[in-house]
Amino acid sequence: MKNRLIYIGLFIFSSFVFTGCDYLEKQPDDMKTDEMIWASRIETEKYLNNVYSQIPAATLQQDDPWLGCSDEIDLTWNVYATYNINLGNWNPSTSFYLKWASFYKAIRASFVFENNVDKCPELSDDLKTQYKAEAKFLRGFYYWYIIRQYGPAVLITHATAVDEDWSNYSRAPLDECVDYICQMMDEAQTGLPLTWNDNKVWLGKPTKVACKAIKAEALLLAASPQWNGNTEYATFKNADGTVLASTTYNENKWKKAAAAALEVINIAESAGVKLYKNDENGNGTVFNPYKSVRDAILKNWNCEIIFGRSQALAGQNGWAVHASPGPNNLGGVGPTQRIVDAFYMENGRTIDDPQSGYVETGFAATGDENWNPQNLNLTADRIKMIAAIRSGDAWGHWPGEWNMYANREPRFYASILYNKRVIPQLTDDVTKRNYYSSNTTAAKQQDGYGRVEFYYGGVSRSSGSYTFYPRTGYLVLKNVDPQANMRDRVYSTPHCEIFIRYAKVLLNYIEALNEYDPNNADIAKYWNMIRERAGIPGIFDVYPEIKGNKEKQREFILRERQIELCFETDRYFTTRRRWLAHTPDTGNDSDVYRKYGEGGRFWGMNINGGATSTNSFAYTGFYTRTAFETRAFEKKMYLFPIPQAEIDKGKALVQNPWW
Repeated sequence: MKNRLIYIGLFIFSSFVFTGCDYLEKQPDDMKTDEMIWASRIETEKYLNNVYSQIPAATLQQDDPWLGCSDEIDLTWNVYATYNINLGNWNPSTSFYLKWASFYKAIRASFVFENNVDKCPELSDDLKTQYKAEAKFLRGFYYWYIIRQYGPAVLITHATAVDEDWSNYSRAPLDECVDYICQMMDEAQTGLPLTWNDNKVWLGKPTKVACKAIKAEALLLAASPQWNGNTEYATFKNADGTVLASTTYNENKWKKAAAAALEVINIAESAGVKLYKNDENGNGTVFNPYKSVRDAILKNWNCEIIFGRSQALAGQNGWAVHASPGPNNLGGVGPTQRIVDAFYMENGRTIDDPQSGYVETGFAATGDENWNPQNLNLTADRIKMIAAIRSGDAWGHWPGEWNMYANREPRFYASILYNKRVIPQLTDDVTKRNYYSSNTTAAKQQDGYGRVEFYYGGVSRSSGSYTFYPRTGYLVLKNVDPQANMRDRVYSTPHCEIFIRYAKVLLNYIEALNEYDPNNADIAKYWNMIRERAGIPGIFDVYPEIKGNKEKQREFILRERQIELCFETDRYFTTRRRWLAHTPDTGNDSDVYRKYGEGGRFWGMNINGGATSTNSFAYTGFYTRTAFETRAFEKKMYLFPIPQAEIDKGKALVQNPWW
């Protein structure tokens, strides 16, 4: 039937990011036909936009588990699915983050598009080639998202009929899924440019570099302990006996993952991809590590972004509202003590290193060398000082702040808002900044700066009906623009969502390389590039004794990844693919410093300590490591369960282990 309705060839999408997709939203009797779609460039491109539309947001979403179920974040609100997931209250019939069906709708749509785009007479041959390459990239990208959430996928490699008998479709082995993702990325990159810098209207579309980067991501997953020699998946099989996970360790998988990441590195320079630094454009600008690591996330379409998307303002603004302190914001995206402890000191040493200079208790007598670089008078030059903080010229701890937060590395200050720190994302207006400060008998703290008060009774930790506050005693500062005015909800210039950036590729490379060639010189070369941008010494300058030791280097590489990619959703997947998420809480006091484990006690500051009438910044009881939550984690939770409704549809579809 030449004029069959387009809704017959494509499952209806449940949600849409792009506008202008009316033909997929109308009732069947009002749908546009095949002929109408493929005859028009506008309608054909709308169809492609809809294939893109199932890419989930990279920022905080109400049903997104990757932050709230990681060991680096607590979300205060029990309306989020993460609350029940962390308590273990879920099963295959629970409607938590149901992406299986929507990803497959997009995959099937990619075939429909690829098989029909040549019919459009209003597209040039070059555009048809490019668009088909985009469809292949998206197909591989969605499969990548499926396997990292669910494990082995049902591998559909061709257009399927409307009346397809899905009951006979079974899951493919994980390695086979990864091979197909790599195939899609290899094929897609031949029709895509290195960069869209000469056509910025299309920023957000994939490039050759993006294809190679996603390929490297998939190969890293396949090489990691979850899928490389994991004997605990020995019974993970299809009904016909097909083994879905390799239980035999294969070092060559690490070599393939490293080679794929190195491919990205080798073409990065020609594509203009590199680690972002604030002085990259010259003009006499002085390198500032704090600005560099902060703005690598905030500066729109900067040189570090490999694949991203122009962000809907609702997403960007929503993140700022959720991560900014009250009053007038929701203030509940709370970093755990584990991530706070992970950051290095300014000398590049860990806080448990006797040579680090770390002090757990007491107030700092002096400030960081960067806290007031212009030597401004805190009273007379208040507006200048606030401007310096917001611009990033002034950073680091102030005199009188808790020693736990003193002399830490720049990434710490770019990522964590801690008690008594000046809130960057407020207007310069002194009166409005005082809105965030107490003026009680015990706490006369209204000095025009607006320091955050997380202690019991503090303005951002009210003990009354206002209950939006971080249970950990911290808020995320990363990805919150300091030029916003969150007192009045006046937002800053839009910046894009980032799905993958160059720093992650470098970390992927050195992690894979370390597993089979720990003495390789590239480990130090690319690792130190990240640390140099972060303003701390090279890893082997600080810890020469770990050089060449695979196990010790691995621990520090994973720590570097934890810090550099914090709050970017990577941590959730890293602890799982490395098979570390079930590390137990032994119940001992030392577990307050536990580095891994998604179950057991999670720690923050003592936000409920003391009396509301006497607490102030001087109250030392706040700075006590306190368990805010005990989480449940079982091995079945390494993977999301396939929705029971999908299991019921197909006789050959097996559920994930232990569900």
